[in-house]
Amino acid sequence: MGFWQNVDNECEYRGISRKELANIAHFSVNTISSGIKRNGMPEADLAVRISKVLDIPLEKLLGIENEISAIDKSNFESQQKLFSAYLPYIKKMEKMPAPMRKSIFMLIENIPVQS
Repeated sequence: MGFWQNVDNECEYRGISRKELANIAHFSVNTISSGIKRNGMPEADLAVRISKVLDIPLEKLLGIENEISAIDKSNFESQQKLFSAYLPYIKKMEKMPAPMRKSIFMLIENIPVQS
C-alpha cells in the first residue's frame, strides 16, 4: 500500500475524518484522495506533520516499518553477540586501575587493522 492509503486506513482505524486530519496537519482534504488515486508521496514536511498528528511512526506510513525492523533486529543481534563475547574482558578492565586501563586502550587503538 502507498503512503496515502496507509494514512487513510490509519484515520479510519482511529476514527479521524480526512477533514479533521487535513485541518490539524494544515493541508487540503483533497490531497488524500488525489494521493491515493495517483499513489503519490507527499512533501517530507507534510509527511512528518501527518505522522505526528496520527502519533504513528513515519516508517509505518511509508510502508517500510517491517524492513527497518528486520534491519534493526539483525544489527541488534549482531551487537548483542559482540557484547556477550567481550563482556568478561570488559568486567576485568573495569576492575583495573585507571592508568593500566589507559595503557591497554592505547595499545588496542594502535593495533593495525587488516581489511
